[in-house]
Amino acid sequence: MKTGIIIAGGDLPPVFAEKVIKEYAAAGGIVTAAADAGLEVLDRIGVVPDILLGDFDTVKERVLESYLGRPGIQVERHDPVKDASDMELTVKTLYRSGIRKAVVLGALGGRADHTLANIRLTYYAALRDMELLILDPQNRIRCLKASPDRETVFRLRKDAQYGKYVSVFPAGGSIAPLTMEGFRYPLRGYTLDWLGEPSRTVSNEITADEAVIRFRGTDGAGLIVMETGDAVKEDRE
Repeated sequence: MKTGIIIAGGDLPPVFAEKVIKEYAAAGGIVTAAADAGLEVLDRIGVVPDILLGDFDTVKERVLESYLGRPGIQVERHDPVKDASDMELTVKTLYRSGIRKAVVLGALGGRADHTLANIRLTYYAALRDMELLILDPQNRIRCLKASPDRETVFRLRKDAQYGKYVSVFPAGGSIAPLTMEGFRYPLRGYTLDWLGEPSRTVSNEITADEAVIRFRGTDGAGLIVMETGDAVKEDRE
C-alpha cells in the first residue's frame, strides 16, 4: 500500500524534506500532497506533487501558477472561508483515496494553533485506523488508539528511536492502566488523563534494548507518543 507524504506550510528545512521523501520512495510507492504553502518546499527540491490542495492564501502566486494546469496533478481549491484547515482537508483527501499511512512534514513550528491542531489530527486519524506520523528534525509524533476491551502494546527499540526522549499524552479520554517498561522512569498501572499531573509523562528515556508501552483506555481514547530530541543544526538550503 502506498504511503502518503504531506508537505505542510510549517517550519521545514528543504534538505530534510528531500531526505524523507527519498527514503519512503525507496521503501515503496508514495503519494505526495502539498497543503498550500507546502508547495514551495517541493518546488525548491524539484518534486512535483500528486495532489495540490488548499485555499492558496499563503503559497506564493508565482509558484502556484507554475503548477496549476500541469497534467497528472490533482488540484483541490477550497474557499478560504471553511470549517477545516488545509492540513485536515489533505488528510481527509488521502483517506478517501485509500491511503492508510501518511507522513506529515512541516506540521510543527510557526503558529501554535496550527501546531496543536496538527497534533490533534494524529488522534483523528487513529480513530479511523489511519497511521499519521508527524516528522521534523527533532520530533516523531503518532497516536495509538486505545480500547477498553483489549490491551494495546507498542514496542520501540532503543537503536530505532527518534531522538533521546519519549513522552506520552492522553487524547479523547483516559488511558488506564498504562504500563511503561524499559524506561528510566517506569510506570505500572498508571492512570493518564487531563485531570492528572500534566508533565508526569514528559521526557522519559529508553534504558533497555527495547521499551514496551502497554495500555487500555476508555472508548474513543488515544495515546499520543512523542519521540523527541534537542535542537540540532540543520542545513536549511
